Amino acid sequence: MSEDCLKLTIYFGERDRAGDGFLADALLDLFGRERLATSVLLRGAEGFGAKQKLQTQRLLTLSEDLPVVAVAVDGCERIERLLPEVTAVTGDGLVTLERARLLRDELPVPELSGPTKLTVYCG
Repeated sequence: MSEDCLKLTIYFGERDRAGDGFLADALLDLFGRERLATSVLLRGAEGFGAKQKLQTQRLLTLSEDLPVVAVAVDGCERIERLLPEVTAVTGDGLVTLERARLLRDELPVPELSGPTKLTVYCG
């Protein structure tokens, strides 16, 4: 099965909070509650935050708030329905949407026109 979807990506710091817990936990709980087609949480080793301050695990003093990316992919309507809740808990994190095609089962690769980015998440 191949279907047109949206890829929701949220960039934030690992210490960012949502209510009484961590933002990462709140987002994954939301994705799980809504039973999205797929989601992943990626913890970065180094990066720049919204305040343009380097965060890295190479130096202990700079490793206190490493970058995190939460990604979810599902049908356009399902992702769009989540946006108000995601933006409400995200705070000053960066939220992006991209068109995506979710490939399932063992299907031939579809014909794509124009520039294309392939992202493969394995678990």
